[in-house]
Amino acid sequence: MNIQPGQLPLKSLKLTNSLSSTTTTSHRDSESSEENASGVKETEKALVPVRATAGRLRRGGALPQPRQQPIVVPNQVAAMPIVMTGFVTLVPHTVLDAIALTNCLMIVQCTEPLEIFVGIETPNRYVVHDMFLRPMLYCNERSNIFSRECCGSGRNFTMEIRDLFGAELMKCYRDNPCFSCTDYLGTQFQGQQIGLMKRECCSENFQLLGAGCNQPLLIRSPCCPSCGGTQIFPVLTYTGIKVGEIVRLYPGFLQEAFTDADTYLVHFPVDLPPILKLLLISSVFLIDFTFFEND
Repeated sequence: MNIQPGQLPLKSLKLTNSLSSTTTTSHRDSESSEENASGVKETEKALVPVRATAGRLRRGGALPQPRQQPIVVPNQVAAMPIVMTGFVTLVPHTVLDAIALTNCLMIVQCTEPLEIFVGIETPNRYVVHDMFLRPMLYCNERSNIFSRECCGSGRNFTMEIRDLFGAELMKCYRDNPCFSCTDYLGTQFQGQQIGLMKRECCSENFQLLGAGCNQPLLIRSPCCPSCGGTQIFPVLTYTGIKVGEIVRLYPGFLQEAFTDADTYLVHFPVDLPPILKLLLISSVFLIDFTFFEND
């Protein structure tokens, strides 16, 4: 079996128990800009010890260590505020069973030494960890060197997602025509189309569409996602109710200056349909390429 990315040194994060265990009660996402700003400030404050630990570990290239207690994140929604049905039936798999019981995932992008020392853009690699920081999935970009060097972050790619045994589980593909104003990322689970993430022209927000359901999720982008620091992407229902967040953790000045490797926390209600949890994993790739993949 081929060596998995998780076996190589990569930039990672180890969460500490000092993270505040704030209440995880469901609440509505207000359209008021003042409430949105206060929510971002609270999350920023709670993630300060997380970012500090991340900086210490990245210097040693350590993997996140599995822990007995699950990750505790701020502003977490305890249960789905609405019922979303009609999704296609997924082929049974042990990964689905594990994802159905989790309410938080950590996605770590591997550090590429060739990019740092030579400056050649290499295929991106990611490792998905469950809420106990145990490796769950390995993700490898498939693209040609011409598109990586000439198109940069706007390149088309296929992301192969494999389980712990190296078997292909999911596949994400970005196949935009040249000079297209829209952007999208399709996702397949064991050869079955399960959804699509798209961004309309002149919009910074994304729509997440699950196959068989006419109720999309909205991923709202911050006002200036490329300005550095911790960036929070709220996940909302089609009625504007908050159900989760995708948080890009600030990697530190040196890490951000010399690499484009990032760490993401994705949290959602435990009863969110598994198909949407899979789509939220794939949505991290498009967000990373859109805002944080340096040309």
